[in-house]
Formats: sequence, C-alpha cells, structure tokens
Amino acid sequence: MDPAGVRLHNMDMRSLFLLSIVSLFCVQCMNFEDVRRRRTAPEVRDLPRQAREDNVGLRRRVIVLPFLNLSPYPSDNAANIARNSLVSYLNQTGEVLVLDVNDLATDITSYQEEDGYNIKKLLPVIRKVGAHGIVVGRIKEIKTKKIGDSVGVFRKVKAQVKTLVDIEMYSVKSGSILASEVRSATIEEDVTRVAKQSYMDDELRDNPVLIRSVVNAAFAKMVPSIVRALRKLNWEGRVALVRGEKVYLNAGRLSGLQVGDLLRVTEAKEEVFDPETGSYLGNIRGRMKGTLEVVSYFGKDGAVTIVHSGSGFNENDIVEFY
Repeated sequence: MDPAGVRLHNMDMRSLFLLSIVSLFCVQCMNFEDVRRRRTAPEVRDLPRQAREDNVGLRRRVIVLPFLNLSPYPSDNAANIARNSLVSYLNQTGEVLVLDVNDLATDITSYQEEDGYNIKKLLPVIRKVGAHGIVVGRIKEIKTKKIGDSVGVFRKVKAQVKTLVDIEMYSVKSGSILASEVRSATIEEDVTRVAKQSYMDDELRDNPVLIRSVVNAAFAKMVPSIVRALRKLNWEGRVALVRGEKVYLNAGRLSGLQVGDLLRVTEAKEEVFDPETGSYLGNIRGRMKGTLEVVSYFGKDGAVTIVHSGSGFNENDIVEFY
C-alpha cells in the first residue's frame, strides 16, 4: 500500500473510533435520562384501584347558616338548639357533610336581612369552601302551656310545647331554591320543680330539654326532603393547589373520596345571565383538561392526586366523578 493509502486508512480508523466514542456517550446519556424519568415520573395506572362506577358514597357538602328565631319568644337558645339538632341529623345520614360556618371567615350576621339572609351576596363566599347547598332555618313560633298541676314538695307539671319551623335550601351553583318546607310539632312531657311553686308558662320556654325535644321533632321530619334535593346535584370539588406531579383537592376522605377514584377535571364553569333582566340562565361547561387519580389524603378533608391523563391543571379547576 502506498503512503497516501496508509494515511487515508489511518484517518478512517480514527474517525470510526471517534464515532464509536460519541455513540457510546449518547447511549449512556439516553440511559441516564431514561432512569431519571422513571425515578421522577408519577405512577400512572390504566385502571383505578377500587374505583366506583357512580356517585355512591360521595357526600354533598352543605353550609347550615345560624338559625333565626322569629317567634315572640326572644331567646337565642332555641335557635342554636334547633340548628345543632338538624346538623346532627344531616351528618348521621352518611350522605351529607355539614361544613363549619367558621370556615367562611366572614361575619354571617352582616348578611342577615329581616327574616333571612342575602343569599345572592353570600354565594361567592360559600363557593370558596366548596359547598353544594346552603340551609336556612327559622323558628316561627313556640308556644308552651301547663296541663294540670300537683301539690307537695315535688311539684310535677305536664307541659305541652308547640313549634312551627321552616327550612329553605339553596343551590350554591345557581342560587335557586332546591327545597322549601314548613313543619310543626307538638310534645308533652313531665317537668318537676322541688320545694318551689310550679312552673309558669313563660318559664317552660326556657327549659332546654323541652325546646330540644320539640325542635328535634320538627326538624327531623325535614331531613329526608333535604337529602332528596341534594341527590339531584352532581358532586364536584375544586383543585386547591398544583405542585409538580401532585394536584391537591379541596375534598377528601370526609367527602367520600376513596384512594383509586378517578376524577374528571374541567375548567371553571362560566355563569351566564340575561343581559336585560339580569336573571341567571345557567353555566357553560369548561374545557375538559384530563383526569386525576386519588392516591392519598391531607388535612381535615383534602385529597392528593396524580395525573392519570391530560395536563394544564390549575387552581380552581372543577373536579367531578369520572
């Protein structure tokens, strides 16, 4: 081989050697990048664990505003007893989650009007806590009277207490009334006073046992109507925070979400109002962004999710059962 051929051969060998080194380096970089992605990418499953096919088990969240006592009997105690009784009944249904009024972080009394609340002004505040419904309760009447009397050291009286109450429940989404009901109840119970004169009718109204019994009887009858109305509402929550691979929701274990549930994510709905009358017409459904899978919980009632499909999730996006 002549000298020119030898030089050409050596150059080809060096080029081949350099090409091999570069190729090996690129392969190593790709392998490293692949390992890095596998370490940092969220775990994604094609099918959710323990996923449900419907809304069974999801609890509708409601705000029960402080009850109003519109009866001639001025005590606030009756209104507080009535509200606490209804809250207890609703939570026991397993279908309703009553949110704490303090979560609204506002003075509720500033929204009070003559015989109710300014619901229109309250709606933006209540939407922030993810409630589905607002309950307003009123005591319209409380009447008490004695039935008979006895003498002696232990004076026993049979007391009769009557009450008239009403309930209104509003949709947080639209502001429309979902349920409105008026109920009455009457109870008769024995009360005893030791070594003193017998009860007067007005004093019977200050007896917390009697008041609790009669308002319990009245409001317990309303629970089925409230639950039926709430069932008509689609369950939904909100994206509270987006941090890298994880998306945090404002609803979790208490609201009925289970690990493995799939949730559809859409942009916040836009409200549409009549330009002439200002009346509410409805919502325009936002663009679907993808789905999230519940993987754990945080806080009092929050859920941690990972991306199952899609992208571009933002705070305040709507999440619904998939």
